[in-house]
Amino acid sequence: MKPINPGELKQRLTFQQPAGGQNENGFPINEPIFYCNAWAKLKTLKGNSFYAAASENLEHNREFTIRYQQKLDDGVRPEKLELVWKGKTHQIESIENDDGLNTTMTVYARAVN
Repeated sequence: MKPINPGELKQRLTFQQPAGGQNENGFPINEPIFYCNAWAKLKTLKGNSFYAAASENLEHNREFTIRYQQKLDDGVRPEKLELVWKGKTHQIESIENDDGLNTTMTVYARAVN
């Protein structure tokens, strides 16, 4: 796998815990709690993946590539983490460690209406 070009990381992502529910100490969460930021590359849908997404009404799905961050691994990150991109909140579908090499991660997210 070739290394990621830092010039392609033009999208600013913010990961946060949503408002509502309780924190680890049992206090209510009234506002979203900042978790971390990341610079990302947005992958656009092309060809067959575009038509597959259109047939399933997945036009608000996004696929981002970010540098590896251990705090975003499964089991480390908090549950129900949200992603904010360009002021829009996205529900995280999954965050995958690409090829298990701890170099890049792929974030799949869906815009929340």
